Amino acid sequence: MTVRRLVRFRPRRDDKVSSTGLRKLLTQGALRMLDLVSISIVILLVAAPFAWKKKRADDIIDAWTQPKMNDVGRLETDWMTVPVIPDFKGGDEPVVRSFLQAQPLVVAIKRRTGDGPVWVRKGEALVPAGDTPVDQALASWFPKALNARCYLWHPEGPLPDEQRSGPKLVLTGDPWLVAKVWREGTPQVEQFLRNHFGTAPTFRVALLKDGDDGRKDLKPQPWGAEPNIQADPYRGTNAPFASQLVSNEFPGWVFTVIPLRADARAVVRNVRIQFYLASAAALAVGGSIVLALWLRSRARRKAALDADRMASMTHSLKTPLAILKFRCDTLRLGRHSPDQLDAHLIQIGEEADRLSSIIESALMAIQGSPEAGPQGEVTPDWIQGLGEDFMPAFEAAGRRFVISCVDTTGKAALPSLRAALSTLVENALFHGEGEVVLETSRKAKRLLIRVSDEGPGLDSADLKSLGKPFMRIREKDQEGFRKDGQGLGLSLLIKMVEREGWGLTFESEFGRGLTATIEVPAI
Repeated sequence: MTVRRLVRFRPRRDDKVSSTGLRKLLTQGALRMLDLVSISIVILLVAAPFAWKKKRADDIIDAWTQPKMNDVGRLETDWMTVPVIPDFKGGDEPVVRSFLQAQPLVVAIKRRTGDGPVWVRKGEALVPAGDTPVDQALASWFPKALNARCYLWHPEGPLPDEQRSGPKLVLTGDPWLVAKVWREGTPQVEQFLRNHFGTAPTFRVALLKDGDDGRKDLKPQPWGAEPNIQADPYRGTNAPFASQLVSNEFPGWVFTVIPLRADARAVVRNVRIQFYLASAAALAVGGSIVLALWLRSRARRKAALDADRMASMTHSLKTPLAILKFRCDTLRLGRHSPDQLDAHLIQIGEEADRLSSIIESALMAIQGSPEAGPQGEVTPDWIQGLGEDFMPAFEAAGRRFVISCVDTTGKAALPSLRAALSTLVENALFHGEGEVVLETSRKAKRLLIRVSDEGPGLDSADLKSLGKPFMRIREKDQEGFRKDGQGLGLSLLIKMVEREGWGLTFESEFGRGLTATIEVPAI
């Protein structure tokens, strides 16, 4: 026996479900990851301008601060340097006046050795210390400085004439001891700063005490305004940007260098404009991403809704098609009289019309409705003629149909109103029971058209759900729905009413029927 195998047998594995599930999982995971990345980008775009603004401000402060530190360093060096004191006898010599002009912060001097007097500054001259509290306080500093045996000695406490105690220093030199005091807002401090920075400085100086940054009672002082080089604590703590220097020679104080007002405004305006431009760009990009996410989410919801509608429509077609097939099979057997044959043909036609209605309603629900139509007059005769078209259907069902119209004319798109009222009357005939009433009334500038029946009615939960696409009412405590249908009529009616700008109200109570009211403009 000869055996020739052309293809090896391979059992086929049914992995369709698993591969489909894995593909769906990967797709959903990718979409969620895309959403997460997009949201993260939006958050970063919102935060980016603020981070850029802070970095830009820090860069400006750093670039502005570096060249100023050398100037402040020279000022600190001058503060802690013993000046060269000229020889003098009376204290009012020209050399003394020149010395005091060059050293405006010097308030008192004394020879290191001997019992010479303490010379105290009085204007542009030096005089021996008198009996005033200030002179006595200055004179008491020098023996304490000598006993401290240090080159720099810092007196504590304010002088008797000080409102706000400033930095104080006693320098031990040879042969003189020198006392210096920094009194905020005085011409001496202004002169000291101008000696270092010139008459047209590019920045200002504020000497702040520890704790000034948190004070709320600080106010602008006249001596702290431009063109003075020295700035008061309020301006020093409220400057747009500043540079601070902590010095060991000013214990408890911080040198703060602030820009001139015009320069600060120009820098702040430039940074603010750039911040607004960056924020606008970030918001535009972030808004585009958010809009894209929203549009994608909306498209996915619409696609899912359309898929559900198509599935519901195909399901709704099964029963009418089965009935048609049954009637066709019955006619094919040829076992009926001519009258029965005509009745079956009529029923087949009705089923075909019902199929067409189902398909048209579903397509309208999926594709949407057209724009509002032209307006016409809704007269009592027009309402009467519409109602009479339904009389044969009510007579065939053994039901009573009552039409009652007031002598009022309305204005509406007649084709749309006919379709809306036809839907309400058909629902009352098909889903309701007992007598059906079509009546009109006037309320203010509106024409009210009511359709009511005496059916089982709806409870509050079902009434709230009424009008949702493919919504059908179930029997209480039973399986299945009350009536056949696809549940699209009222949803399309609501869309039509919204499009035309009419009013629509449903009123019902379980066991007492349903009343639907359409409101159109009255003439």
